[in-house]
Amino acid sequence: MNYINIIVVDRMEIITFVKGKVSDSKIKDFKNEFGLLKNKNRSDGEIKSYLLQDTDIKDLYIIETIWESHESLDRIKKMEIPIIYSLFNKVGSKPVSGVYGVIDSI
Repeated sequence: MNYINIIVVDRMEIITFVKGKVSDSKIKDFKNEFGLLKNKNRSDGEIKSYLLQDTDIKDLYIIETIWESHESLDRIKKMEIPIIYSLFNKVGSKPVSGVYGVIDSI
């Protein structure tokens, strides 16, 4: 299955957002699973990932990941289920994603 759509931007960083709702009873497990990823090697080309919580919708969580390039993300896309999706799936959430090419920064 293809879980991630790619937007190609000339050799610039790519940012992915994977978001899903996590029930109150599963939030602790979800945060713990994300924390365990800190002790694992990053995927090749992964710069940094952030666990975000929506400030208005408290059960909505987002994992933002910054990738070196389109090619880096493309390698992860070939996995059956990328690890970030697995985190949401483990707590019964069906995440959605967005992929954005960095155009500029300040």
